[in-house]
Amino acid sequence: MEEDYKRELKGRFGISFDKLYTFANMPIGRFRDYLVRSNNLEKYMGTLIDAFNPETLDGLMCRYLVSVGWDGMLYDCDFNQILGLRVNKDCPQHIKDFDYIHLAERERERVAGEHCYGCTAGHGST
Repeated sequence: MEEDYKRELKGRFGISFDKLYTFANMPIGRFRDYLVRSNNLEKYMGTLIDAFNPETLDGLMCRYLVSVGWDGMLYDCDFNQILGLRVNKDCPQHIKDFDYIHLAERERERVAGEHCYGCTAGHGST
């Protein structure tokens, strides 16, 4: 799939990238709305929680990447960006104040929610 995306995006739009990440369905946005409407949210969350794997923690994207919103605001991950959950208040909040050393601290506090179980279930989301 990665090669197809590289070829199509390059050919159609001149866009190139190094790595394609794929993610499990996170219980956010329209998918969460569907789970609520179909009375499946509790079951889905139970499945994610039961599948928690502590071995995924070192590989979580929030430990190595920062998402930048269109307005320059910083987020621990893409899912937090979708939910409007900015990096911890003790971190730089905007790209203009970017501080690599502070944001790169492995033990800095990340903003977490129940959707984070999606990244720690099974073999992890990526």
